[in-house]
Amino acid sequence: MEIVKSSGDRVAFNPDKIRQTLRRAGAKPDLIEQVLADVIKRISDGMTTKQVFNVVRKELRRSNRAIASRYNLRSALLKLGPAGFKFEKYVASILAAYQYQTELPEKELSGLCVDHEVDVIARKNDRIVMIEAKFRNRFGDSVNLKDTMATWSSYQDLVEGSKTGKCPAFNELWIVTNGRFSERALQFGACRGIHLVGWSAGEYSLARMVDHATLYPITILDDLHQWEMDGFAENNLMLCREIADTDPDKIARRTKIDEDRAGKIVKACRAVIAD
Repeated sequence: MEIVKSSGDRVAFNPDKIRQTLRRAGAKPDLIEQVLADVIKRISDGMTTKQVFNVVRKELRRSNRAIASRYNLRSALLKLGPAGFKFEKYVASILAAYQYQTELPEKELSGLCVDHEVDVIARKNDRIVMIEAKFRNRFGDSVNLKDTMATWSSYQDLVEGSKTGKCPAFNELWIVTNGRFSERALQFGACRGIHLVGWSAGEYSLARMVDHATLYPITILDDLHQWEMDGFAENNLMLCREIADTDPDKIARRTKIDEDRAGKIVKACRAVIAD
């Protein structure tokens, strides 16, 4: 049996890939095999990867809604832009959980030759990291070689500028995306020592960083209405972990969401971040 990738390529259906993603979401072995058995009964030759994903999520929700939400992480990240959340702020929140001091510069930084927009500055152990956040609107979208080289060029100009005191003395360059990196981008990044953080298992994994520190965005709850997500965005509440630690009445006052509904959202967030 074959499935169709977002690129249009047909590949053999591989149940181990589903096992891997379910494990990442925190499912136990018995649940993984139960869900997989039900999924295999429902999928057919020629289905797209998105259709298979939806079948897995639907079967998973029958047994454990919290794990189904964590399984939905990739779709949740795609909602960050439309929901009014800034991907760079989310990246900064992730790094802050890893004991980095983070900053989102409001102004461009001066390099030796020209000024440059920097999404996030992260500091830890006398290291200063320049971070470029590359948000992608679709699963199959990549950061290509041209994007990677352009970011490297900006980084080099800033490094040269720091020698004249124009900007911080950066030691590292990271590019973080919810998408993938092209093979040539990966090759260039490895050659230049750029820290590439993307979705794919072959790169530094954004998903693993999120799972490890339970930094799930509020968009991971798939029953939220758009106006509710807007309320959270306006109040800078973007992480389930933040919401889980807040009283429902405070959530209701800040977002104008009914207190009973706010209580359900808080409860759902607590379930998502639970071990």
